[in-house]
Amino acid sequence: MDKLYMILLCLMIVPILICIKYSRKIKSDVASSIVKCLIFAIVTILSNGLSAFSGNETFSYIMEALYRFSFDLMLIYVLQYSQQYTRVFHEVSPFKKGCFIIAYLDGILLFLNIIFHNVFTIETVRFPNFDMYHVADKSIIFYFHYVFAYGLVFCIIASFIIKIIQIPDFYRKKYLPILVLICVITVSKFICGISEFPIDVSLPFFVCAAILICYLTLYRSSRELVDKTLSIVVNEMNNAVICFDINNECVYANERALKIFNSSLDSLSGISEDVQGWIKEHDTNNSASLEWSGQTIIDNKTYYFDIEYRKLFDKKNEYIGFFLNLIDNTEKHIAFEKEKYLATHDTLTGLYNKNYFAQKTSEILNENPDKEWLLICSNIKDFKLVNDLFGLEKGNEVLKMEADLLKAQCGEGSVYGRTGGDKFSICIPKEEFKEQDFMDAIQTMGHAFNNDLYHLHIYVGVYEITDRNEDVSIMCDKANLAIKTLGENYDKSIAYYSDTIFHDTVAEKQLVGDFDKALAEKQFCMYLQPQVTSEGKLLGAEALVRWQHPKRGLIFPGDFIEVFEKTGLIYRLDRFVWELAVQKLAQWQKAGRDDLYISVNISTKDFYYMDVYETITSLVETYKIIPSTLKLEITETAIMTGTAGELEMIERFRKSGFQVEIDDFGSGYSSFNTLKDMDVDVLKIDMGFLRTTRPERLERSMSIINTIISLTKTLGLSVITEGVETKEQIDKLTQMGCGIYQGYYFSKPIPVGQFEDTYL
Repeated sequence: MDKLYMILLCLMIVPILICIKYSRKIKSDVASSIVKCLIFAIVTILSNGLSAFSGNETFSYIMEALYRFSFDLMLIYVLQYSQQYTRVFHEVSPFKKGCFIIAYLDGILLFLNIIFHNVFTIETVRFPNFDMYHVADKSIIFYFHYVFAYGLVFCIIASFIIKIIQIPDFYRKKYLPILVLICVITVSKFICGISEFPIDVSLPFFVCAAILICYLTLYRSSRELVDKTLSIVVNEMNNAVICFDINNECVYANERALKIFNSSLDSLSGISEDVQGWIKEHDTNNSASLEWSGQTIIDNKTYYFDIEYRKLFDKKNEYIGFFLNLIDNTEKHIAFEKEKYLATHDTLTGLYNKNYFAQKTSEILNENPDKEWLLICSNIKDFKLVNDLFGLEKGNEVLKMEADLLKAQCGEGSVYGRTGGDKFSICIPKEEFKEQDFMDAIQTMGHAFNNDLYHLHIYVGVYEITDRNEDVSIMCDKANLAIKTLGENYDKSIAYYSDTIFHDTVAEKQLVGDFDKALAEKQFCMYLQPQVTSEGKLLGAEALVRWQHPKRGLIFPGDFIEVFEKTGLIYRLDRFVWELAVQKLAQWQKAGRDDLYISVNISTKDFYYMDVYETITSLVETYKIIPSTLKLEITETAIMTGTAGELEMIERFRKSGFQVEIDDFGSGYSSFNTLKDMDVDVLKIDMGFLRTTRPERLERSMSIINTIISLTKTLGLSVITEGVETKEQIDKLTQMGCGIYQGYYFSKPIPVGQFEDTYL
């Protein structure tokens, strides 16, 4: 019987040895703990068998002590394995060391028991055909061994139970079988201890436990579980994965692929038919892997894919099929197209934006070198008023209508876009441009939006392209320069660019560029035009400016005043002339000529860029002149259209001793209304308008002048008539009551030095 049992023990040890061999190949902490568990399991199995069938009592004591000591160590390493495998309890070094210390103390007591028999004794149990030894007369020290062993078992079971509770069902198969087997071993061990049966009936379960632990821990977790995880990942991934056999028949498609191709696992043939077209377009026979981008229409919806083709081979490197990995870029493609559209088009009108219009214009010019082309720009006059008066929605409606009308005037070979707020541009073949059609479109818009508050007017500038390599933005600038020539003209809507416009613009830019240097170097000089009585007696003069340019010579005001008014430089020039006039008055007054005055002009823009009152009074105080000798000329237009408190300022000037003149009286449309609203000292009447009057109306014009002069007498104002050129004009004006004259009949504007030599 003892030989048979030993053979069974050896048979049990063989699977454990195989597990040890396999486990040692794997380099990990878990595998190392398993190997140690299995080694002590072998010792436990052998020592238990040898203890029962030894035939020698002393040897039986030794094997029984070894059996229980190795069982303690095995449990310690099982606990270490459970901590590493479940990761529920972190390994605590003091606890681990304490377990080993207790196990060694227990071992010492067990091995001392061989001599002293103070822990347990061994008795012989007689059976019909054989005898066995078993443990009897257990002391309290022996039960300490039980408490320690079952304490370790409790920790092991607890770690597995906690882990199983925390994880999903998918992972419980890794832990539940091991827990069940440990519980079975524990129960069988407990029953064996109570029954005092010599043979540990839990030992066969050690073999099962060894195999199960190795399989679930080292094989299933790293192989089977990974395979299932990958299967779920493939099925749930956003990419469409389709597998084919060697006959190009679809054998698998994940959920994403089934959804895209509107198919099911039971009917994969439809996917095969859809995909075959892609495969035939590429040389898959001579390639193990390919990548390309493609698109297909499925259920009237276009899909865009990045496609990866890869052949599959078995372990013998034999071809077994292939798979396609379809990365669905449909949403990304749509987003890209939308982003591309927004980057190249105006969102409101759908036309090209400024940059893309320039790019497409350059392309079409290069692609059609034999055609003549026009670049046309449009601009809505005072478009800001539309938004201010009617709201942004109405303004957008105007812009969209203009965009539609412009598109209607263009053929397929034209390019059009929105290049600014209310600015549109077109590049059109010259032969297709019909001016009348554009005029009709402008009138159509005018009729659609005109009302009592606002009249819509669109200006169009046309530039004939002569240099195809010229930057498109410069072409647009030239077309817009043509628009500027229309000014406030409501009778014309279309203007054509010419070299004259360009040269005038360049000349203006040069004037502006030279301004700072000219002002610093005092290139601007004051000319004086005398103001006299009918007998020629000098009363004063009007200060006028000339520009003594170092390269261009003497430049008259007509060539630069308007430019400086547009660019906002006029206020600096006016202040310069004012100071020259004040300086000259100071010289005259020091010389005893405080009976003379100088009139200076105040521009409309001066009121916007500086404090006119503070500037002029400061000059008068600095040079200590009599305020009444510096007369201030303000145009009627500046007074009537100004918004900077001009009327109040005029009153302040008069209270400070200055005399204020209305220049060019009669040239505006509200002259008498002006006289009603403001107090001035002098009216200046310009005789220049008589030169444009037809001869038969000359007498009527003189009657109007007579009426104005009579009115000034009634209001207590003085009158200066400028622009007089003949003795006849002097005689008639004198009869009407005019006493002061200015004009070429007496003198043209002359330099200050010549003025002083002639009149002082």
